[in-house]
Parts: sequence; structure tokens; C-alpha cells
Amino acid sequence: MGSNLKIVAISLACSARRERASANLESLEIPWTFFDALRVPAKGLPQYDEALAIRFWGRGLSRAEIGCAASHMSVMAQVAASDADNSWTLVIEDDVILDAGFSFRSLPDICKAAEIGYLRLYGRHMAPCKHVVWLDQRELVRFERAPMGTQAYLISGHAARRFIDSVTTIHRPIDWEMDRFWANGLHNYALFPFPCLELTLTSSIAKAAESVREPTAFDRAARFAWKSKEYVLRLSENIRLRQSDKRIRLRLAGASSLSAPMPETIRTIESM
Repeated sequence: MGSNLKIVAISLACSARRERASANLESLEIPWTFFDALRVPAKGLPQYDEALAIRFWGRGLSRAEIGCAASHMSVMAQVAASDADNSWTLVIEDDVILDAGFSFRSLPDICKAAEIGYLRLYGRHMAPCKHVVWLDQRELVRFERAPMGTQAYLISGHAARRFIDSVTTIHRPIDWEMDRFWANGLHNYALFPFPCLELTLTSSIAKAAESVREPTAFDRAARFAWKSKEYVLRLSENIRLRQSDKRIRLRLAGASSLSAPMPETIRTIESM
């Protein structure tokens, strides 16, 4: 396998979740690092625009939503600055456990063979999707609508750059921004069943908006027009991607196994 893979775990610097996340990541034997989650957007990257959030999202974003978006945008910028042809990054949040028996190392080569630059490994909702191809006991699917969530995804340098270039301001939650595949090129291919688990923990992403300003009549009209346009663009892109699904099915015929060697810690437990 000729692709470089690393894992970046987004986590608040003071989070108590880091100890558990570290134990899980160490078991995978893949280079990994924590990214200290941000509270405000980094300089040189898209900034928060409250007026646009109220107009097109219907409300202002909370500080936690802004920080979450800023964190993922910064990680994307780092990925985009890496070797675009051979570097892949598995981005996770610190409330996720990755399946130690799954071959994450095989994913970059599978994505390269399929010419996929972005692969979801988790989704909050089982949104409508199309079956593409079986990969061992999992299937590659393509979500036609937003599954939401940014808990775990694999992305290449090229795809990260394309996403960064498509975003001018932060004015909607980052998962909704990433799910706009018709606008940013991050086509929503995913593995199912997901090879990770989101723990049941108190979310650090508060949804209450900091702003109390209500949308004006003009804002509501603009949002209606925007949503109508988005619907048409999403529909047309989904139709176009059906041909892409067929090409991927052919490219991945006989793809490699997705089962990794069992970690020593698990072998020890099972032998007891």
C-alpha cells in the first residue's frame, strides 16, 4: 500500500476524553495526533458571518458551532497543504471509538482506485442512499441527502483543498457545509456498517444561538429562494453521480480485504 495515512483527533486541549481516545488510537498502530479544538476561526481562513447565518440558516450559530467549524476548517487547511497525491488523513472527533479490527490502512488505496477523495466513516442519520458495491462484509454507499455529523471521515489533500476553496464564510454548521456535495465536490460516499462508534456522551456543541436577532421578511424570502435552488442542484448532481457509481463498481471489483490483523491486546483478552 503506497499511501501515507495519519489520524487527526479534534479535541479540546483540556478535555477529559483524551485519555480514552489515546488508548483507542494507540491500538491501531497508525500515526496520530491531537488537534487542539479552536473556539474562533483561524486567521486566513473563512470567518463567521452572523448576518448570512441568520439569512440562510435561520439563526445565528452558537459559539460551540463556530468553534467546531473553525476546527474542521483548520484541519482541512493542514491536509490541503500536505502532499496532495499521496497523503490521506482520517479526521475524527474525540467521542469516537475506531474499530481496532478494521483495516483503516487499506482505505486510501481503495479510495484512490475508486477515484474518491472523501469517504465518510460515520453519519448521524441513515439518510437516503444508493448501494454502490460490496467491500467484504461492508458496502460502499452514496448518500443522496445529508447524513449529518463530522465524527469520522477520510480525506485526501486534493479534496480538502477543493472544500476549503468552496467556502468563503462560516454561516452554517460544518456538517451541513460538508454535506453540500453539489457545491464542494465532497461526494457523500460512505462505508456501512460504519467502522466506528460514537460514544453516548454529553455533546460539547451547544445549539443555542448567541444572537437573538430574528430573520427579517427579506431574510426569510432569500432563504426560501436559496433552499429551492439547493434542492435543484442536489437533485441534478445525484442524477449525474449515478454514472460515477457504475464506474466505481467496476474499479473496485475484487478490492482488498478490510479486515486488519487482530491487535495483541484483543488477542490476549480472547484467549483468556
